[in-house]
Amino acid sequence: MTALPAVLLDTNAYRALSDARFDALFDAERRRGVARYCEPFVVSEFLAHLADPADPAYRPCRRANGRVYRRCNVSTGGECGILRDSESRMAEFITGKGLERHDAYTEQVVAPLFADIALTPADQSLTRMEPHLQGIAAHMAGIETGFADTARRLQATIGAILADEQGDERKASMKRARRMHESPATRRTFAATFIRQAYEGAGMAPPAPLPEALVTRVLRGAAAAIEFEALIWEKLAFDSANPDAPHIRNLRWDQRIAYNIGWSMRGLPLWLVTDDGAFATVAKAVGHEDRVHTLAAYEQWLGVAPTK
Repeated sequence: MTALPAVLLDTNAYRALSDARFDALFDAERRRGVARYCEPFVVSEFLAHLADPADPAYRPCRRANGRVYRRCNVSTGGECGILRDSESRMAEFITGKGLERHDAYTEQVVAPLFADIALTPADQSLTRMEPHLQGIAAHMAGIETGFADTARRLQATIGAILADEQGDERKASMKRARRMHESPATRRTFAATFIRQAYEGAGMAPPAPLPEALVTRVLRGAAAAIEFEALIWEKLAFDSANPDAPHIRNLRWDQRIAYNIGWSMRGLPLWLVTDDGAFATVAKAVGHEDRVHTLAAYEQWLGVAPTK
């Protein structure tokens, strides 16, 4: 860890910090001149929990939202801000055209909304923001429901294929399937899917057949996002993960955040600070282990004294 980075904190980092620990980290970042950025999907995760004051995560997410604003608000000095969301940036990387609706939503809804909430005293309700918050919550729930439905169909298909197999035969089939899943061919399939989705999202027809150079470029540029996608389906297909479990549904957003691993912002390497081991696993698999750090390791790099 030598060059100054641009740093993203994951949701768990914002929520895990005590007030004193956050203050120390934030002060150290400014002293060292670290560029401080936030990812719209991280912000949206917090906002979705603020749609309902009865949500058990309401208070910690409201506190975390305030920390995001304080850390990344340009008025605090230094290089900071909210990134364009990773789906739009991936589409631009693939097609040359970003997702205008995504960019507009980040700029016109997410950014002003989380700032407005952060500037609202903690003892005041968010009633006037609730329509927007409920819209964000509904959108995210819809994406998660679609993801869970696809996962259940996959598991049902696997179950049907293996229904007549027993013992060693069943183990052999699963071993072959896992070997295929771990292969470069599966990564190429994910890359091709991402390419087609990017063109569709940008309102463009994908080239047919897909140029080999483009597939190779995406395999490299979106390596972490592809690897995280493989990790998701490994859990669902081989580890019998429950598609309706909150931590599994949340993987859909983690995969979006993983796209940032390996990229730079204004010439500065992007770091992701998180205690979620899945990100570290993915980063190591694609040769970017130096871009993902635990919260404790990041505090140590900043020279922050341990505190509670």
